[in-house]
Amino acid sequence: MMKMSEFKYDLPDEKIAKYPPIERGNAKLLVLERKDGSISHRKYPHILEYLKQGDVLVLNETKVEKRRTYFLTEKKKRLEILFLNRIGDGRWYVLIKGAKYVKPDDILVSEEDENIKIEVDQRSNDGFLVKPLANSEEIFEKIGHTPIPPYMKRGDTEEDYLRYNTVFARLEGSVASPTASLNMTQDLLQAMERRGIKVVKVELKVGWGTFAPVREENIEEHKIHTEEITVSKEVAESINSAKKEGNHIWAVGTTVARTLESCTNEDGNVYEYSGNTSLYIYPGYRWKVVDHLITNFHMPDSSLILLVSSFAGNDFIKNAYDEALKNDYKFLSYGDSMLII
Repeated sequence: MMKMSEFKYDLPDEKIAKYPPIERGNAKLLVLERKDGSISHRKYPHILEYLKQGDVLVLNETKVEKRRTYFLTEKKKRLEILFLNRIGDGRWYVLIKGAKYVKPDDILVSEEDENIKIEVDQRSNDGFLVKPLANSEEIFEKIGHTPIPPYMKRGDTEEDYLRYNTVFARLEGSVASPTASLNMTQDLLQAMERRGIKVVKVELKVGWGTFAPVREENIEEHKIHTEEITVSKEVAESINSAKKEGNHIWAVGTTVARTLESCTNEDGNVYEYSGNTSLYIYPGYRWKVVDHLITNFHMPDSSLILLVSSFAGNDFIKNAYDEALKNDYKFLSYGDSMLII
């Protein structure tokens, strides 16, 4: 039985990147080789040196919307409301900070625009179902804030909407970023394509569950979050063709890794799919399609550190994280990156 305490490490607050780097794409890159656990220290653009002609690099083209909002109760209590999922009947599932001041049938008024209101319908799991009394896109456009992670311990800025999204973000619907791609630049992607590396895109709508800590000591008892994913027929065919020709598949981020592994059969063939995934990847999982992983440094109590430990081995990941801390790498969303080959 594997224990969560085996994966935890001490992450000092000063090692957490609170703001994006001044220049996108100039992050540090720790390269971890799975065959022997050896480590080298590079820069993010050096990723190019490891890919070969015919390889496929897979990105998640989801886009983070401005879904963090601030509303007032009738008694002027301030609430932070994060819109998570649209329900089919026009309602939204939301998380409310200050939920003790809220009850069903309450009408909440935007702190920033009194014409924007929502009606509280009912409690649901850890949140509420609410009915916007205005177009939800209008809500995000007028009073929405970029939902940067809580560990940054600050309010969002206009720059965050740009920098907490990737340069290729296109499909709206996420409340968190596929952070391994935040350091990716158009110049680097174009250089890859010039070298004969095929760049393809999938979609995973990143939910707030990505930040949910693993509270169970026995990791197998953790209930993983569900997220929406899409892999097109064209992308599946490109990956399968590359694999048949002996080329490698590079997943940029844990969201891409989870998406691809969710859409791969036991023979290692990727198939077209659009729907939900509840795939939980932790040590002992048998990887089917991803050959190499580009990722950031994750929280010590997260399901994401379990995923990367599954891919590279727990001892190698522990050693890599220790090396990163000693060499002043910055951790989490706006931080430096790791390449696992």
